[in-house]
Amino acid sequence: MQQRDRLPTGEDEPAEEVIVAASMFSRFRRSRDAANVSSGSAVDAGPAPIADLGDSDFFDSLDGHATIVDFWAPWCGPCRALHPILEELARAHAGDRIHFARVNVDENPGIAGALGIMSIPTLMLCDLGGNEVERLVGMPDRRHLDGLVEQAGAIGCRPEA
Repeated sequence: MQQRDRLPTGEDEPAEEVIVAASMFSRFRRSRDAANVSSGSAVDAGPAPIADLGDSDFFDSLDGHATIVDFWAPWCGPCRALHPILEELARAHAGDRIHFARVNVDENPGIAGALGIMSIPTLMLCDLGGNEVERLVGMPDRRHLDGLVEQAGAIGCRPEA
């Protein structure tokens, strides 16, 4: 379906007929389909290496590497907006000694309560021994996320004491 609009090209010039796509959704559909085509790079391939942790395996999963943990819930809009950004960071740092994890606070209220998670999203950086080093509460901007990843990278490069 197309809509024909007449757009003037100038005051003294005759109007020129221009065909305009009637459905703006087709533009989004094309953009989405183009975005789904893999460029073949390792960054785009496969699911992001983000572990889903729960009350039973949280602390055991933190030992031995720097970990950025995302505390979230499915109903939280900012949490859902943060997920693709964290997935991008996890893919970009898949070869580093940084691990990424998520904890759904609705399904795992024990660990969220034990760690004092009162607001979501909350990002927590844990060191090689599983100790909290940094906490970001709320939707962080990209500068803060990059700083957290840089801090995690510095921790991951340190030998264990």
